[in-house]
Amino acid sequence: MKVLMQTRQNVFDLAGGDTTQLVKTKEALESKGIDVDLSLDLRPDVSGYDVVHLFNLTRVQETFIQSKNAKEAGKPVVLSTIYWPTDSFEKSAANGLRGFLGKHLSVDGMERLKAFGKYVLRGERSEGARYLMTHSFQKMQLEILDNCDVFLPNAKTEMDQIAAHLGFRTDNYVVVPNAVDVASIKAAKEVESTGYERFSGWIVCIGRIDIRKNQLNLIKAVEGSDYKVVFVGKKSPGHIEYANKVVSEIEANPNMEWIEQIPNEDIYKLCRECRVSVLPSWFETPGLVSLEAAAMGCNIVVSPKGTTRDYFGDSAFYCDVSSPSSIRAALDEAYAFNYDEVFGRKVITEYTWEKAAEKTLDGYQLALKG
Repeated sequence: MKVLMQTRQNVFDLAGGDTTQLVKTKEALESKGIDVDLSLDLRPDVSGYDVVHLFNLTRVQETFIQSKNAKEAGKPVVLSTIYWPTDSFEKSAANGLRGFLGKHLSVDGMERLKAFGKYVLRGERSEGARYLMTHSFQKMQLEILDNCDVFLPNAKTEMDQIAAHLGFRTDNYVVVPNAVDVASIKAAKEVESTGYERFSGWIVCIGRIDIRKNQLNLIKAVEGSDYKVVFVGKKSPGHIEYANKVVSEIEANPNMEWIEQIPNEDIYKLCRECRVSVLPSWFETPGLVSLEAAAMGCNIVVSPKGTTRDYFGDSAFYCDVSSPSSIRAALDEAYAFNYDEVFGRKVITEYTWEKAAEKTLDGYQLALKG
């Protein structure tokens, strides 16, 4: 079987959980003898492939054109949805001018305005970006869904949200759980020195610095406490004013440290030293770093919004991310709690890239059956 994977064009420049999901799924499929290529082009030649595998229903600029291209070529199309509706985030979380606009514009209006801003300020001028500036964001999402044959959500909750917010329903999906790198976990647990011993007992927050990741409320939550917090993540170019403020606050606090970027395998080493991982995002699906941290012995603090409960159940500490006091209360509970070894073993055995590849293959076979 020969597969072409396609995703957003800035997937490596602005790496995120979807970057890890794509790369690790590709590697796991290749280990099973599947021939997998990756293209970030909008209209590549797909004639030599059995299946086209797309990623991301939330950022439509590339996926819209890529799905049309594959469908016009008569290829089976599979979509890893990576979806969560952003309307409540835009209306309640975004601040400044963006927050004002989010409260007064529709989803379509807000997405068109964001596309225009990226066109002018960041030079994102692809065919899909130009199309979004003058068309309905949600209609583009629906057309992507119509162009795809099989869907690979990270949890069933994603398909429920697609049905509720977009009115699209289908039984043609296979749940493909996000996963952890078992080899990196083993190596990080066995290495004599992690190189991150200075963070022993710290709280860790991993993720790009932007409004959705909500680092400012975390900083407010630990104000006046003895907690030490290490933040790992690049500044998001789309939220640079917010990101600069976050970094400024971190640098002014002797109990905090910011690391812009570390190799992915080092995330496991860092989490081995830390006691709690907190991801106070407005939503996550479910947040790969939370799985990675849980595998390495961290207690987990997360938002209940997104697919976090599908993965963590009662084994995480949930907080109202709009409330610093709620975040603080969850941190206090998590920090005092003895690590749940049973849940840690569950992560390592159930959420592996090998199992994700097996489920992905099930999706490919379903698409090929027509």
